[in-house]
Amino acid sequence: METSVNPGGGSLQLILFGVFVIIAILFLLTEQNTLRTIKTENRQIPPGQVWLQLIPIFGQIWQFVVVTRIAGSIRNEIASWDNDSILGTEALAIAQGNNRPTLGIGITYCSLNVITIVMNTLDATDAQGTRGIIAIISLGSIACWIAYWVNLAGYKKRLRQKNLATL
Repeated sequence: METSVNPGGGSLQLILFGVFVIIAILFLLTEQNTLRTIKTENRQIPPGQVWLQLIPIFGQIWQFVVVTRIAGSIRNEIASWDNDSILGTEALAIAQGNNRPTLGIGITYCSLNVITIVMNTLDATDAQGTRGIIAIISLGSIACWIAYWVNLAGYKKRLRQKNLATL
């Protein structure tokens, strides 16, 4: 019996895992720092609780809580402003319409992420058609995650500008 050895195969996996961990940490830092720019009384979740998303299985559920509470926190912060010039009419619409910025794209990314995980777990047959569907949903999840991250970073920047303007 001959054993095949793939030299360096494990190294690539470790490198990819390391890259994934770094990207995940940067993302969680964006969530945490966005919450830190919001006054304590307007926060619906403490900034440190975003790190609970790293817990396997629980984190998949907790991400929905984090996304929802960050969106509510941003809404609360913006609604507390008077005569805002940084967000302009957007601030008025958020305050009056009870809108939660970042929520739609955030929930979409979370949902597609969970669907991808569930489909990968249930796909024991390794059918080509199923693999294609999983790949498409996974790409959609990644695209929505990036859009959410960019949107969140934009709000973080504008919240910081507002905080600096009021000092």
